[in-house]
Amino acid sequence: MNMTDSGKSRKDGLKDILKSLRTGDVSPETKENARRFFQSVDAKTIGELEQELIREGISHDEVRASLCDIHLDVMKDSLVEKRRTVSAPHPVHTLMEEHRIIQGYLRRLAELVQELRAADSLAGFAPRLEELRDIAHHLVEAESHHQREEDALFPVLETHGVVEPPRIMKLDHGELRKRKKALLEIVSRAQESDFAGFKTTVIELGDYLVRELDGHIFKEDNILYQMALQALTPEEWDNIKRECDRIGYCCFTPQDILSAPAVVELDLRPLPPFERHDKIFATWEGLRPGQVLRIINDHDPKPLRYQFEAEHKGKYEWEYEQQGPQDWMVRIKKI
Repeated sequence: MNMTDSGKSRKDGLKDILKSLRTGDVSPETKENARRFFQSVDAKTIGELEQELIREGISHDEVRASLCDIHLDVMKDSLVEKRRTVSAPHPVHTLMEEHRIIQGYLRRLAELVQELRAADSLAGFAPRLEELRDIAHHLVEAESHHQREEDALFPVLETHGVVEPPRIMKLDHGELRKRKKALLEIVSRAQESDFAGFKTTVIELGDYLVRELDGHIFKEDNILYQMALQALTPEEWDNIKRECDRIGYCCFTPQDILSAPAVVELDLRPLPPFERHDKIFATWEGLRPGQVLRIINDHDPKPLRYQFEAEHKGKYEWEYEQQGPQDWMVRIKKI
């Protein structure tokens, strides 16, 4: 089977799953077919197939509500097992750490909503009111997280042809944004509100955010970010990091995550020898203190070390990771 036939077969398989879902058939057989299908493709391929279906007239809402949900339902454990990881201060690492903190707020929000269900007056719930307001404030404060995705990450993904998954996530952002702001507003004026109306609204908004925001985070961590890690180059990630720094971070973003040293890898083997030193020092000049330049070479780079000692004495640390016989790997830390 050639690549075109393979792509057509996969798209038809995705269409068959969607057809079953349209008829309300979420039988064990449908789930097993979906499980086999999603195990046969990676996150990037799934995103590309979903884009094709949307171009053929299937709505964003249908893809989001049906395919994403069945995908997560049957593949949740497998997706987590296959998830790629990156180190700080990579933008995806920062976004995922912020997700972890947001999920902590969501767990506490779920507990407070349960307490509110049992309350029969605002006075009875008053000891928890300030904590609820604080959680609502931090959920709204996560707006810079969404902005970094929408303004720094998503446009670069779109240049690689990954268009529909970011668009679906942006639609989610819009719905979540409205609910988060509404929750903060009603909690902030709780003393002026009718308790019955306050209780009903907070429970409705809280249940929505706990359910939908947690699911949204899972899709980004395990599908969208994974597509990005497969598609984008190190240079593109460097540009995204600079744009994220310009936009700014949440009040709860761990500072040690932002300042942790990163490793920039440079494979010299494909380069002609006369280009290698210029490439090394151009990359070195772009590093911040604490970052590491990891070079891969086809011979022992002793002359390079002599040059570092002559030009950057006291400003670097040199460590061999591998010393032959075919390849040499060296970590050069900027201090």
